[in-house]
Amino acid sequence: MLISLFGTLSNADVVVYSGALTETRAQFVTDSDGLALLEDFESFNGNDQVGDMPNNGARFAAEFADGSVAPLPYALAFAGAPSGSRWMANFGSGRPAGSGWVIRPDEPGDLIYAFGQINAQGDWVRIEGFNADDEIVVSVDAQPIVAGCFAGFIVRDGVSKVVVTPLGNSDFLNGMDDVMVSVQEINLCDVDINCDGSLNFFDISAFLAAYNAMDPRADFTGDGSFNFFDISAYLAQYGDGCP
Repeated sequence: MLISLFGTLSNADVVVYSGALTETRAQFVTDSDGLALLEDFESFNGNDQVGDMPNNGARFAAEFADGSVAPLPYALAFAGAPSGSRWMANFGSGRPAGSGWVIRPDEPGDLIYAFGQINAQGDWVRIEGFNADDEIVVSVDAQPIVAGCFAGFIVRDGVSKVVVTPLGNSDFLNGMDDVMVSVQEINLCDVDINCDGSLNFFDISAFLAAYNAMDPRADFTGDGSFNFFDISAYLAQYGDGCP
């Protein structure tokens, strides 16, 4: 089941995804305007240490989640990988079971605007995006809905790094596959409240529900209050449509 939720930074600054692989990834690809490029790890040999992901603008950093130095993770040759026969292991090569992955843009000055991955074994993992001050901007859990579920996020202002941490299986030996990253800005349309790529009655209904619940999604003036001016601002932007 697809979950598409706005964060609380401001209108449509964050959209998160967690659910069954096919439909959730398809929505993520649509919402990211196709700018989230796929690394499937099939060009790597089994037991290759992986830094750069040549098919997108990101890399695995040689660090643990706490910032301490770590060996690079490695590509595991595994016939049960949900896509192809390679996935990224979070253990081995000097990395203890339970290690998280740290992903950064290739270029230090770049940001990651979209990140998504297959939760390869269906284990529970947490995906977090951090800004340059090491503050969490977005967090989404990929819970064991089905084996091979997809999870990720899109953020308007970008993040400096992504940390993926295992949370829920007994051995903490996790696999990651089909990582999708965009280092190009993605237009998030504020008025497409349900984030389905269309503007229709369902968006208006979702806005009114958010307004009545005093949800930050409905604060279209950005002043922290919920009143007629938010409704007016929403309807004006709705009338203009999405770029």
